[in-house]
Amino acid sequence: MDELDMKPAEAQVDARGDSDKEPSASEMNLVTQIKARVREDRAAHKKAFDRMREDMFLARHGCDKDWPTGHYRANVVGRHIRSKTAALYAKNPRVVARRAPRMDFAVWDETAGAFQLAMQTVTQAQAIAAQPQAPVVDPTTGFAAPVQPPALPPGFAEAQQLVADVMQGLARRRDIQRLGKTLETLYDYFTRELQPVTFKTALKQMVRRACTTGVGYIEIGFQREYGRSEAHASQIADARARLDHLRALAERQSAGEIDATRGEIFELERSLQDLTAQPEIVLREGLVFDFPDSTRVIPDRLCKNLVGFQGARRLTIEYEYTADRVFEIFGVKLPGFSSDAPAPAHDHSEDDGGDTLLDLRPETDGAPGGKAPVRVWKHYDVASGLVYFVAENYDKFLKEPSSPDVFVESFWPVYALVLNETEDEEELFPLSDARLLLHQQAEYNRARQGQREHRRAARPRFVASRGTLDEDAIVKLQGAKPFEVVLVNKDPQAKIGDLLEAVRIPGVDPNLYETGQIMSDMEIVAGTQEAQLGAVSKSTATESAIAANSAASADGSAIDDLDALLTVVARASGQILLKEMSEEKVKEIVGPGAFWPQLTLAEIAGEIYLDVEAGSTGKPNRAVEIDNWVKMFPALSQTPGIAPEWLAKETIRRLDDKTDMTEALAAGIPALLAQNRQAQTAPPDPQKDPANQGEKGGDKTASPAAQAGTGAAFGSNQL
Repeated sequence: MDELDMKPAEAQVDARGDSDKEPSASEMNLVTQIKARVREDRAAHKKAFDRMREDMFLARHGCDKDWPTGHYRANVVGRHIRSKTAALYAKNPRVVARRAPRMDFAVWDETAGAFQLAMQTVTQAQAIAAQPQAPVVDPTTGFAAPVQPPALPPGFAEAQQLVADVMQGLARRRDIQRLGKTLETLYDYFTRELQPVTFKTALKQMVRRACTTGVGYIEIGFQREYGRSEAHASQIADARARLDHLRALAERQSAGEIDATRGEIFELERSLQDLTAQPEIVLREGLVFDFPDSTRVIPDRLCKNLVGFQGARRLTIEYEYTADRVFEIFGVKLPGFSSDAPAPAHDHSEDDGGDTLLDLRPETDGAPGGKAPVRVWKHYDVASGLVYFVAENYDKFLKEPSSPDVFVESFWPVYALVLNETEDEEELFPLSDARLLLHQQAEYNRARQGQREHRRAARPRFVASRGTLDEDAIVKLQGAKPFEVVLVNKDPQAKIGDLLEAVRIPGVDPNLYETGQIMSDMEIVAGTQEAQLGAVSKSTATESAIAANSAASADGSAIDDLDALLTVVARASGQILLKEMSEEKVKEIVGPGAFWPQLTLAEIAGEIYLDVEAGSTGKPNRAVEIDNWVKMFPALSQTPGIAPEWLAKETIRRLDDKTDMTEALAAGIPALLAQNRQAQTAPPDPQKDPANQGEKGGDKTASPAAQAGTGAAFGSNQL
C-alpha cells in the first residue's frame, strides 16, 4: 500500500465504512427503517415507473410489447421525440453572473447631478485647504495671532460623506462584478471538463429522457481532490477511478483474499510498476453533474410536485453496482464479494414487484463472485439533515451518515425538468409525449398493417378445373418470370383463357387505411405536424403556419421550463463553488486576476447568483437584440459620463464576437474619430471649406443616418 499512499497526512482519514465492525442495535434499526421507507416510496410510484419503461420501449421500437414481431411498424413517436428534443435542447447555454438587486448607497440618491455637485464641493475644499495661510500680526501687541483654519464651502461635510459613500458602493460593485466573471469562467470550465460525456451531450440526453418519460433529473456534486466521490457516475477526468481500483486490489491482497495464482495479482503488480514510473498522478476537484434515469429517482410518496419536490421530506437516488464496485467506492465487503464465505440468500418478499436483482452469492459454476448487481440507495432526509448510503441486502450503513456533500438552499442538489405538467391529485408524474401518442402510434401501425394484409390478399389469383392442366404446367405457370414463354401440355383446340379463370377480388380501398385523421390527432395532442415528421402535408400554407405558431407557443412554454431549470442549476452551482473552491485553485483555473473572497453561507446564498441568458435554449433572435442596441447606441454615446470602453464591450457582447478588448485598448490614445478631427487642417482656400459646400460638404466623420426600412420583429425570441 505504500505505492498507493499518496495523500497528505491530514487527508488520511477515509470516509468509507468499516464492514468488520459489529453494528449497534440502533444503527441496524435505522438502516431497516430507511430501507422500509425507500420500498414504500418505490411501491407508491411503481405504476408510474412501469409506465415510463413502457414509454421507453414505445419510443425506441414504435410499438408496444404486445405488437407481433414482423408486423408493420413506423416509429412516429421516436421521430416526434427527436424533433421536440431539437426544439427544446439547450444548444449553447450561456451563463451570466448577475448581482442580486440591492441598494448599495446609503447617502447618494444615484443621480449624476448630486454626485457632480458633491465632487465640486470636495474639490473646492481641497483647493482652499492647500493654500498657505499667512499669520496675521496684531499691530497693537506685535504678536502673530493663531492661524485660523480656512473657511470651507458650505455643505462640505455632507459632500464628503456622499463622495465616500459613492466610492465605497462602486468598489463593492466592482468586486461583485469581478466575482461574477470569475464564477462564469469556473462554471464554463467545469461543464467542459465533465466525463465520460460532456455537459452539453448529457443535457441533450436529459431533455430527450424528459420527452420520453415525462421527467428528467440533474444532480450537482463536487469532486474533491482527495477522497472518494460516492455514487457519482460523471467525473472530472483524472486518475481517481484507477487509484480506487488499485487500492482495493492492494487491500484484498494484504488481507489474503486473493490467491497468488489469480490474475488480479499480475494486474496489481503491472499497474504498480506503471504507476511508479509516472512522474505525476493527476487528481482534480470541481463541479460534477449527474443525470439519473427517470426510474432511479424515488421521491417521497407524499411529494406534491416534482418541481422543487414540494411536500417531500425525503428523496432517494438508486444505483446498481457490483459488490466489487461497492468495495472500491465504500470499502465495504457485501455478501458475495468474497468467495470464501457463503452469502445469505436475498429475500425478495419485501420487494415491491419492480425489477428483480440477482442474489449476491459466492462463486458458483465458474461465475466470478461479486459480479451480480446490487441496489445502493442514496437517501436524503430533510428531518435529520443527513444523507444515508444503504445497500438493499446489507444491515449497516455503507458510509457514516453525514450532511449533504454540497451546500444548496434546497438541501438536496437534485432538480427536475417536468414536461406536460397537469394538475392531478392522484398521480405525481405527468404523462410523457410517448404516452400521449400511444393510441395514435398503435392506430397508425394497425392501418399500415391492415393495408399490407389487404394488398397481399388482393394479388391476382387464378382457378382451373381439375385435370385441365398437369402438375408440371401448374408449377411452370406459378414460377413464370415476366415476359417468359411457358410451354404446357394441353389440348391444342383449347384456349388458355378457357383453362384458367381469374378470380375477381375487390381492389384496395385507400379510404379504409387513410392516416390523415391519425396525423391530425397527433397534431392536436402533441403539436407535431405531418410535414415536421418528413411527410408531405395536404394542408394549406395558412393552416400549416397557424399550426406551427401554436406548436411554437407550446414549445416556448417548455423552453421556459428548461431555462428555469438551468437557472436554478447555475445558481446552485455558483453557491457550491463559492463554498468549496479554494482561492489557490480558482486562480489556477481562472488566472491571477480572479477575485475570490471568503464568504459566509448567508452571503453565498444571497449576494451573487448565476442566471442563464435568455434565448440560450432555442434559436435566439439576434436581430432584435442588435436592432435595439443600434437604436440605443446614439443616445448612449452622447450621454455625459458614459464610458467609451463600456460601449465597446457591450457592442462586442451583443454581436456575439470573441474580440478581447484588453488587447485593443491603449491608455492615452483618443478615439479614431477624434484623431481624424485633429488631423484635419484648415484649407487655404475658403471655397474648399467643407462647411461652405452645401449638402455635399460638411463633416465626413459624422455618424451615418439611420437606415430606412423595417427592423426586426418584436415579440417571440424564437425563430
